Amino acid sequence: MFETIWLETAAFVGGVYIFGPAVLRYTMRFSAHCNPKPMSVDEFPEEVAALFLSRLPEMASLGFESLGCYDCGSLTSETRSYMAYFCNRLTNDFANVTVMVTPKKAISYLEFSAAFTNGMILETNTNGTLPLTPGSREHRVFRFPKVQTPQTLYGIHRQLVGKYAPGLWPRIEAKGQELKRFVRVIENYGPRHARIGYMQLAENGQSYELTWKGAFLMTWRGLWPAVTFRRFLQRHAMQSELDSLEVGGITALQKA
Repeated sequence: MFETIWLETAAFVGGVYIFGPAVLRYTMRFSAHCNPKPMSVDEFPEEVAALFLSRLPEMASLGFESLGCYDCGSLTSETRSYMAYFCNRLTNDFANVTVMVTPKKAISYLEFSAAFTNGMILETNTNGTLPLTPGSREHRVFRFPKVQTPQTLYGIHRQLVGKYAPGLWPRIEAKGQELKRFVRVIENYGPRHARIGYMQLAENGQSYELTWKGAFLMTWRGLWPAVTFRRFLQRHAMQSELDSLEVGGITALQKA
């Protein structure tokens, strides 16, 4: 009996590893364009509106000006994204509260970002979802899902800017044109992954689709045991960052 169970389990796992990439390749699409639609808070779903409203005073206390709330549409297959956008004129940092709604659940996170004239971008967020594609030296993302307050996350972000971008000049967006920074980041996602062979522009020119290379590698990275190992490495890397910054009270929180 146990041999039969093991054989059936092995066959199922093997099928996922073999056929999963094909399913992903033919179903997953990434939008080539980003056209955020401004909306008033009361036009959003109730849960999204409540989250955005709760963040407004917290962001104001950190010196961030609200730049509005937006419906970003479907940036990836079967999702819809909403965003509240903020700017700190003193530091030229930007922030966004993002909610991504899928058929199964809604994922929300807070992110601070800094862009520099040499092309480097640093992002610090609370998004606990592991990326399935390689990172970029020019676009570094630091994830701290257990950090609870904007004040703490922003303190970490500013120290990371000091660590990785000392002496660099921030890229300043003209007043009234701040949203272009967000659009540039989103619209660079497909081309960046096309350059490393993970994606290619679809025939309609409106979206990016996965290559076989991208489909296989992304699928396998999201399956056990690779995902468990990657999660361990990610937590270790982020903990090392916190230890290097010596942020009081955060080290224990991240280890929990």
